Amino acid sequence: MADKDVPNVSIGVASAINGGSMAQWTLFEKDFRAIDQVLFDLLERTNALSVHLIDRSGQLITTAGRSADFDVTAFASLIAADFTANAELTQLLGESGVSAVVSEGPTRTVYSSLLADRVIMCTVFDKRSTLGLVRFRANRAIAVLDPVFRNLFEKVGLGEPAPGAQAFAAAAGREVDALFGD
Repeated sequence: MADKDVPNVSIGVASAINGGSMAQWTLFEKDFRAIDQVLFDLLERTNALSVHLIDRSGQLITTAGRSADFDVTAFASLIAADFTANAELTQLLGESGVSAVVSEGPTRTVYSSLLADRVIMCTVFDKRSTLGLVRFRANRAIAVLDPVFRNLFEKVGLGEPAPGAQAFAAAAGREVDALFGD
């Protein structure tokens, strides 16, 4: 069996994407090593405290750096809720969505950005770094991680729907509604 086919971690994730639930998916060893390397590189280049990858549903996928001084499970849930609330706000204002959210506190700042339409990457940093540097380096990390996650989602059958699939589903839904008089 090739290295890329060896599962390293299996993570059950319930997803809020399209209101459904995401089946169990597997993080393969090759993908895990690539993700881990990018996260530690981001930590080193920004002098950040920690970096977290969180599913849009609020499930923690992985973390790098120090996070022992706060509850990372609660943090993951709140980051996902914050990101979702900000996405709703941008839609309310007529925008198409949000790609990043900044939460600035007195001693620490969190820069959260979306990758692969399903994963939020959060970088927690303090005064030893700047938002501009974190944003710049996070965007570079996303450029590397986005295809890794898209490929991973494709491997486990969670890739983007085929062109026209959404139109077909909408048309089928209208037909079913018509059958039942809705």
